[in-house]
Amino acid sequence: MSEQTAKDRNPQVLADNPTQFGLTPPATGSYRDNSLLYAAGDVVCWIGLPNNTAPPLGFEDPSGLTAATYKCCGWVDVSGYIFKLDETIKDIPAAGVLTPIRTILTGGTKSLQATFLEAMNPYVLALYDDVPVFPVASMPLKASTTATSALPINSATWIIPDPPLDNRYSLICDSIDGVKQERLYFPNVKVTARGNSQAQQGDIDTTDLTFTAYPGTIGANTAAVAQHTVNYGKAMATYFT
Repeated sequence: MSEQTAKDRNPQVLADNPTQFGLTPPATGSYRDNSLLYAAGDVVCWIGLPNNTAPPLGFEDPSGLTAATYKCCGWVDVSGYIFKLDETIKDIPAAGVLTPIRTILTGGTKSLQATFLEAMNPYVLALYDDVPVFPVASMPLKASTTATSALPINSATWIIPDPPLDNRYSLICDSIDGVKQERLYFPNVKVTARGNSQAQQGDIDTTDLTFTAYPGTIGANTAAVAQHTVNYGKAMATYFT
């Protein structure tokens, strides 16, 4: 193919005039806003009692929502959390056309995956081993305050249940980007997938957990699966007029 020269190009394209397409130059256009990009500078996850009477209404400090007794899962990997909305659909074909004439939504799940860095955090350990976290005062992972002949002080030993109980929790996941904030709240979750736990010399032992969300209670809504809250960090009136 011969190389295109300037004289072969459409004069309008050659001028790179975006108004040809009904657009203002990008530097002055109001339809794009880089202040609305989001890159989380920090991520924190909390677990609490399921279907509790103190769901977050906004960005309250979870430790102050006493009815749920939220506990922090500590440092999270730089990859943050991954929130997934999976839907199962069925296409309905018909004679005479190749394109389905209807698509039916037959199912769906909401899940969140995160990698926790504090492998010795008792709440993270309990979630991985599927041992109940609550009540924390009597959880099997509670550390000893005195030494015995077999266990030094600050130790614990427990049985990994087989089969485990149906351990359910509420889950809050927070992230921030400067003045922007995002919070995901799930009133009823269960750990349904776990990564490998690898004790090693060359790196830390991380804990990869996937939570699946189920219908629960948020205020008057008794079939709520998830609640999404954002702080845009700026005035947004132009988007809603």
